Amino acid sequence: MHILYAVTTCSDKVYRELFEAVEVKPAFQSQKYHRLLIEGLAAHARVDVIANPPVNPQVLDRPFVRLKPETEGGACYRYISAVRNPLLKAIWVGLGTFWKTFALAGKDSAVIVDGLNRVTALAGMLAARLRGRPCVGIVTDLPDMLGGGAVSRKLANFVIRHCTAYVLLTEAMNGYLNPKGKPYVILEGHADIAMEKKRPSLERKARPRVCLYAGGVSKQYGLGNLVEGFRLADPENAQLHIYGPGDYVQELKAIAEKDPRIVYGGMLLSSQIVEKEMEATLLVNPRPTDEDYVKYSFPSKTMEYMASGTPVLTTVLPGMPREYHPYVYLIEDESARGIAGMLTKTLEQSDEALFQQGCRARRFILEQKNNVLQARKIIQMLQTIPERK
Repeated sequence: MHILYAVTTCSDKVYRELFEAVEVKPAFQSQKYHRLLIEGLAAHARVDVIANPPVNPQVLDRPFVRLKPETEGGACYRYISAVRNPLLKAIWVGLGTFWKTFALAGKDSAVIVDGLNRVTALAGMLAARLRGRPCVGIVTDLPDMLGGGAVSRKLANFVIRHCTAYVLLTEAMNGYLNPKGKPYVILEGHADIAMEKKRPSLERKARPRVCLYAGGVSKQYGLGNLVEGFRLADPENAQLHIYGPGDYVQELKAIAEKDPRIVYGGMLLSSQIVEKEMEATLLVNPRPTDEDYVKYSFPSKTMEYMASGTPVLTTVLPGMPREYHPYVYLIEDESARGIAGMLTKTLEQSDEALFQQGCRARRFILEQKNNVLQARKIIQMLQTIPERK
């Protein structure tokens, strides 16, 4: 089988070259999600990535950059040239994605698009339909529940509606997006199988103890309650480290200036974040569960956290299958005071007990949810789709 994966992404090598020295790193969570899935698919099929590098005018100091094709993780990245002007970029990306996808699609090909990459997804989907090939839409958020204008939402929904099959995060998504009952597979995410080579150890844990959050730094994601809860708990010989972008950063920096227990570390490359996670004592995800969008989501950080071997403290996310619950510590009271209580209860445990819980979670996620196993489910779904006459 031949997979054409049309998406806004680039190889890890190119990503480091473009963004390592840049303070604001675009799409780092999306970049990792797609890289891991591409590598997983490449373990089962031939994969060509029709790649639109996630550059912006602040990063690209030249009007036009051409990137040569390259192979990474078993997949061939075929780049759409990077254009600095936003309008020209949209036109260039659309035409380039359509042409490359149309030209490369053969009888054994299937096209995969990120339903939220509107221009890229539309071009890839149209090329697939014209070549009579199946088009799988990856949907990691519902367009109707994201920001942006009405035109953007309608375009994303149009692309998703015209896909042949879907990769979704939760069953609730299927009920919302798939009224015609098209083929679909639920993949709440995928852990990096390469993490098997990284060995957690108590010796590498930071001192003082570190509670860590990495992701969107926004009050919408519960960061205000996490910071207040940590300060209320005031655990002995421990700090709270936070990494990532968001609308809470300025307020967080002001708090950190006055409270040495709170550390804002800015934005790091994914590989650097993983090292920090492995050095931490506890990884925290305080995302509130009372918003409607939460039942349609599954934060990718949950799998990354678990694969690190550091124990995880998380809210009881409705999109999280119950099979995860024995491997994480659960926050049932999401208020600042409730988070404080769970931090206190969790950190009362010995370093050894915490480490063993983290190792149990790591074994579960790497053995049952790694990117190679998860990608196989997409291949199996594609094999059930009948050929178009």
